This record gives sequence, structure tokens and C-alpha cells, in this order.
Amino acid sequence: MKSRTKFPRWVPIFIVVILWMLLTACALGWLATQEDSPAGEENVVQMTQPAVQTTGENGSIARQHLEALTEIGARWPGTAQETEARQYIISCLDQLGYAPEVQNFSATSDEGEEVDPANIIAVKDGESSEVIVVGAHYDSSDEGLGTDDNGSGVAVLLEAAEQVANKTTPYTIYFIAFGAEETGLLGSYEFLDALSNDEIANIILYINMDSLCAGDITYIYSGNDPTALNWAVDWADSSGYDLEPIPNADLSTDGEGTADYAAFDDADIPWVYFEATNWELGDEDGYTQVDPRFGDDGAIIHTQYDNLAYLDETFPGRVNQHLDVYVSVLLAYLTDYP
Repeated sequence: MKSRTKFPRWVPIFIVVILWMLLTACALGWLATQEDSPAGEENVVQMTQPAVQTTGENGSIARQHLEALTEIGARWPGTAQETEARQYIISCLDQLGYAPEVQNFSATSDEGEEVDPANIIAVKDGESSEVIVVGAHYDSSDEGLGTDDNGSGVAVLLEAAEQVANKTTPYTIYFIAFGAEETGLLGSYEFLDALSNDEIANIILYINMDSLCAGDITYIYSGNDPTALNWAVDWADSSGYDLEPIPNADLSTDGEGTADYAAFDDADIPWVYFEATNWELGDEDGYTQVDPRFGDDGAIIHTQYDNLAYLDETFPGRVNQHLDVYVSVLLAYLTDYP
């Protein structure tokens, strides 16, 4: 039988003293970290969503345009920033070999001020006189920097314009950066009002792009005719892209259209609409784009959170992934739509 070692009586007391000293040191260290925290942020946890894979082959050009438009800042109609964005878009299209037309018109801001916005129209001749119109408004609200709404749509438009500039396309393509969307969809209505009935009849599809990079889910909407939507969803499924369809989408508020698709819908032109948001959150109306822990209770557009730095930090990889999805689907329309 093995005997048990018997420790001197002072050993347990020594151990207790050592443990007390260690616990005291840990507590003092924790208090020091709290004192170094900014006032009012003692219990704030920096929340981000997991990074997403960004291995797509498209979207890098759009990313550069998105950075440039974000740097210009909020582009409310009638401001110097809106004019600067207009000149940026014109310059980009010029460099690609297009001959962009500036369609000037007058508008009244929500404050009752007369402003002079403009649409920018670049035409890519195709093998057919039938037309696909690609549109994105370049103005923004005066909150945030207009990254998602709608620098993202313009950025995707500019990359697609570059990628097809020297390709043969089955349809003639109109690339249009609309002005004054935020003051009542004025640019899109102005464009259609200037067309003849024959010119309107030649438009087989309008593709609207608005708020593409912030929301959780990459959607495509359509009106009463889901033909183009179904084609794109089939293409995306076979090509490995996530594209969630909402056919016959009701996007109106109090009976009024909420984006530039409305002008084309009024003219009985088939349309699809690219938007990233989350119809499963909040009131399930598409206005809660992300988890309510982020942004302004889940909203990014028309808030201070509509800026590229916040989106990159909070949703790592999302912006690039969404740009890849939408550039890829748009290019499929422009080169392969039957």
C-alpha cells in the first residue's frame, strides 16, 4: 500500500494567496481595457457578417467605377456633385468609343427649386434594329454617399458598356444613365416622352438596375410578362449565379412606381429589374435590405450607411460578389438573349 504524501500545513494557504493575486491581476487588466474604450462604447460589439466568396470573373471594372462615384459623394439633383458624376459618366463612355448624347431637361426639386438634370444616352448598334435599353439613375439622395443607391447600378452599366463595346450584339443597345430619379423618376419619363411610337415599339426589353450591392439577396423582378425573367434565372442557374426571381412584382407605393421601371411599364414595354435586398425581413416589402442589426434598422439606401467603406467593413466580399452577379447576368442579356 502506497503512502500519501502529506504537505506541510502552510501549502494550502500559499496556493490561495497565489490564486487571489492572479484573479486580481485579471480584473485590473479588464478594467484597463474598458478605460481605453471610447465613451459610450463600453458594451458595443463590432458586428460583421461572414465574408463571402468573390471568385467571379466579372465586376472588377464596376468596382473601380463604384469607388469613383462614391468619392464624388451624394449626388442630389442640381448639386455640383451630380454635375461631376454626369461628367464622369460622359468621359467614361467617350473613352470607350461611344458618342454619348446629353438629354437636358428641367425639373423641380422637392424643395421647389428649379434644377436642370440630364440623361446620358450611349447607343451600341447591333445586328437588329430592335432595342434593349439598360438604365440606371446616377443621382442619389443627400444622405450617405450614394454607393448602393445608385452608384452600383451605374457601375454595372459602365462595365457592361465596356465589355460589349467591340463585340457584335444581336440587338441595338441603349445605355442610359438617368437623371432626377430621386425627384420623381423624371429622367426615365423624359426619355420615353421624346421617343416616337415606332421607336417605343422597337424596344423589346428594359433592364433597370438600382441598389445592387448592399442587400442580402440578389433579386430580379418583372412585370406582367415574365419571359425575360425566366430566361435570366435559367441562365443564372446553369452558370452558377444566385438570382432570386419575383415575377409580376408589385413595387408600387400608394399606386405610384418607385423606380425607373415604372415609365417603361406605363409604355407597355417588357422590363426586368435588378435589385439586392431582402424581402423576408421587416415588413417584407423590400425596404429592409439587411439584418436589422446593421444599417438603419436594416435599411442602407437613403441613410448615412450608404457608403462603400461601411459596406465593405460590415459585409466583407458582398459588394464584389453582387457586382459579379449582375454584370454577368446583364452581359448574358446583351449577347445571348434569344
